[in-house]
Amino acid sequence: MAASFPRCVTVTIVAADKLFVQFIVLIYRSNNLMADGRGRTMELRQVETFLKVAELGSFSRAAERLGYTQSAVTMQIKQLERELGARLFDRMPRGARLTDQGRAFAFHAREAIAALERAAASVRIPDADADQLVGTLRIGSVESVATALLPTLLARFHERHPRVELIVSTARLERLAEGVLDNTLDVLLTMDRKLSIARLERTVLREEPIVFAASLQMAQQIGPVRIDELAGLPLVLTERGESYRHELECLLAERDEQLHPVVETGNTETLVHLAEQGVGIAFLPRFSVAHSLRRKSLVELACDIEPISMWIQAFTHEAKPVFRAMAAFMEMLRVHFEYTA
Repeated sequence: MAASFPRCVTVTIVAADKLFVQFIVLIYRSNNLMADGRGRTMELRQVETFLKVAELGSFSRAAERLGYTQSAVTMQIKQLERELGARLFDRMPRGARLTDQGRAFAFHAREAIAALERAAASVRIPDADADQLVGTLRIGSVESVATALLPTLLARFHERHPRVELIVSTARLERLAEGVLDNTLDVLLTMDRKLSIARLERTVLREEPIVFAASLQMAQQIGPVRIDELAGLPLVLTERGESYRHELECLLAERDEQLHPVVETGNTETLVHLAEQGVGIAFLPRFSVAHSLRRKSLVELACDIEPISMWIQAFTHEAKPVFRAMAAFMEMLRVHFEYTA
């Protein structure tokens, strides 16, 4: 839950409290501005309004969500742009789009608001719990990792840090990377070949084999998976272009062949269930089918294809200050995957 701040509080450079100084620096850093002694000020409500317009891409929708008139929102944004000396939005026929300066400002503004929320939460903690981590941690994950691995990790983190609110989003990698870049996500988890993403810092956690798995009956019918038969097999696969399916597609492209799955879906849990019911052969990370292999509702198929592996990786923004809950989560990831490797 977001902290509640007085709507008329004005933040100036004379603030003595260390957290508020951090807020000022973060707010002005995006445009290399510092207070110039001429009374330059910025209201929290202007920043909050700016972030809501950025989130919704519309002045009118932001006004409706915040309970303002559209003219009040427009006036606040114009005042903010005037104080910063920069245009933050391009006004479009249908909505508003952040400029490059607006995107830079939004990144630091979100971090500043989050820092204030953590500061407010910290003073509400009883003295006996003063060492407890507080705040909100926003985690983005690709679907396969979110389904098979995140529940255990989140439960463990919540047990250790019950005052931290965890918000999890699932999407494709491109959307998640945008979330980290614009500071709507703190941590990104994915599984792919080793990736390099501009302005993001990578932590490689573990290599994970990708396996063929089928029901016992289908496995007895099919036998080992052979590359010269792969195009004709009844496969249940992730969507075209997804990391490990892409590796299969590349193998067949070298033979001038294509995959023809009987079912394709982005939901790995659905693929596991389809394979268990004999609809087709799944090609998934071993962790996605581990439970089914243990209870023998699926069996792993031998194959003559060179082993395909992907890497579980975490990404954070290279310029983002690492707050305590974020650092604790990253350390838990490292320990967990080192122990389970």
